[in-house]
Amino acid sequence: MFYLLSLSCGSDIAIITRQEKTQDTFAEVIANESDTGLVEDTGIPENSQSDFNIGFAQIYFRQVACPACVGQSGEFSISAELNLYAPTSASNFDYMTEAGTCTTQLLETQVSSNPLQATQPVYFNDLQLFPSGQGFWQNSNIYEYQVQRQTPYTVLTEYGDISNAFVSIEGFDDIQPYTLLWVDPSYAFDAVVSKSGTNFSWIPVLSGDLFEIIVAVYSPDGSQLLGAVSCMEYDVGSMFVPGQYFSQYPTWSLAAVHLIRHRIGTVYSEEINGILESHMIWEVIGTGHIE
Repeated sequence: MFYLLSLSCGSDIAIITRQEKTQDTFAEVIANESDTGLVEDTGIPENSQSDFNIGFAQIYFRQVACPACVGQSGEFSISAELNLYAPTSASNFDYMTEAGTCTTQLLETQVSSNPLQATQPVYFNDLQLFPSGQGFWQNSNIYEYQVQRQTPYTVLTEYGDISNAFVSIEGFDDIQPYTLLWVDPSYAFDAVVSKSGTNFSWIPVLSGDLFEIIVAVYSPDGSQLLGAVSCMEYDVGSMFVPGQYFSQYPTWSLAAVHLIRHRIGTVYSEEINGILESHMIWEVIGTGHIE
């Protein structure tokens, strides 16, 4: 959890994150081992249908414009994770805001299914992830130079390899309004998030990917989270966030503005016999105020 520090009184206010809610939908196909051919010693299904999900890969690149404003020592926070589990019809993307809409209900679901054993490291190309619980591998100490932009990745696991599992994402050359990105705490929160609506823009444009803007609003003294809104569109290089979501907040309420690229994908793995879902995220957190 990141913390945004109020410049006026030093109170801590939490940068908004989606609440996680486990999605407990299981594929009925795995209810009976005789129907699926489940191998007892490995957990890999021999004859499961190819339209069931067996895993989830993610690289999450978070960039904070003003590290001192959120109590961080550095600009970047980068992590990678892999989940592998028994076949399920549930998807890791069910929680995402629908393109062309906004919501104030920020909940995140995760697939719940029988996890495979995690005993050996896995690799995203040459990026190593380590076992971290049943069916879960993670590396949360990745340096910025280790992430290759717009690059196909192969996933190497103890259960088999998945070639061209996903293509990584890239960040930003420019974001407007630029004042969102002030790096000095004495100038932070200068950007205006208007009660009449605000237009945000960025380059480059990654056509076909999704783009989300989350604005989390805090009291002027930073002591309370007042609310948040998420708006999602396909990436066209700009987005208008309606002012109706901010009209009830006091002028000079503080705002944390999250600009987030999403690249979601699926690929069928013959070796693991199922679909691997992937989610590439590049997020920039800026500061502003309501006016």
